Amino acid sequence: MQLKGYGGLFPNHRAVDLDPLNADSWEALVETELYMGQLDQSAADSKKALELDPDHWASLINLSRIYLSRIYLLQGRAQDALPEIEHVHNATYRAHLYALTYYALGRKKESDVALRELVMKYHASNAFEIATIYAFRNQTDGAVEWLDRAYAQRDPSMMSTKVEPLLNSLHNDPRFAVLLKKLNLPT
Repeated sequence: MQLKGYGGLFPNHRAVDLDPLNADSWEALVETELYMGQLDQSAADSKKALELDPDHWASLINLSRIYLSRIYLLQGRAQDALPEIEHVHNATYRAHLYALTYYALGRKKESDVALRELVMKYHASNAFEIATIYAFRNQTDGAVEWLDRAYAQRDPSMMSTKVEPLLNSLHNDPRFAVLLKKLNLPT
């Protein structure tokens, strides 16, 4: 398996080739595949990372579970995301994932509760995640407002703005293009 893109082989794939038993390398590969839209491969590799080391340090935030639930959501398999979210111990990630997944399942009230929790408790540190929920809901004004907050907060997640699939609904909005220009991300 070789990942091609941006003119060459991804270093994450090379890391897996060099040390195929390293769960960290698999999780890095999962993230790359997720952002490239290779959802089936990303899901398979996420399961591989979980299989290799279910008690891996990242399991403190359950990174593989977070990725897997996001992948299922993007694949239109929101029901499959729910059991993965139950294994996520970090309250911020869990609220974010529940807000997205409940919305996808048509459980708007539960989604609203999770979103309110995220806004109330984590607005100062997770504006980007809040923006992705609004974008996923096709609530463009809310998404742009929260992206602006994330930019003002210097939220490190802003590095993924250009490739974050949960923001796809914003790609045709001129305000999103202005934000990308402000971010000055590499092409």
